[in-house]
Amino acid sequence: MRRSDALEPLSHDHHAGLVFVARLRAAQRAGDDPAPLAAEVAAFWRGHLVPHFQDEEALVLPLLERGAPALAAQMLDEHRQIRQLVEAASGAPAGWGGPLGSVAGVLAAHIRFEERQAFPAAERLAGDALADLRTRIHDAHTSRPPSP
Repeated sequence: MRRSDALEPLSHDHHAGLVFVARLRAAQRAGDDPAPLAAEVAAFWRGHLVPHFQDEEALVLPLLERGAPALAAQMLDEHRQIRQLVEAASGAPAGWGGPLGSVAGVLAAHIRFEERQAFPAAERLAGDALADLRTRIHDAHTSRPPSP
């Protein structure tokens, strides 16, 4: 589905997330040493997901809370689940059988939810304010430091 210009930067972030998911899945299938991947997950969390979630929660979530509260609740719940999973993966011995092995699937499912349900709803709910939302998202997205 073609994303509106307003949410396009966040969709680009999602693309980067799916590229990371593919990398994790390929490493898991190949039986690569999980220790370096656990460090990469922690770095991706800090450099990419934290600012992305902050942007979504500041700019998209208020729209959903007003017009689609179930989607807002799901977005927040999934953000919390991902944070807890990354923290667990960082705190546990690196192994594909634990939290690290679940990161790719949980992150991919979350991205699908946002792209297929939450973002289309936010675009509809923004209505005439879509241009203002676009400016706010683009400003927030371009003002943060680049991901490592």
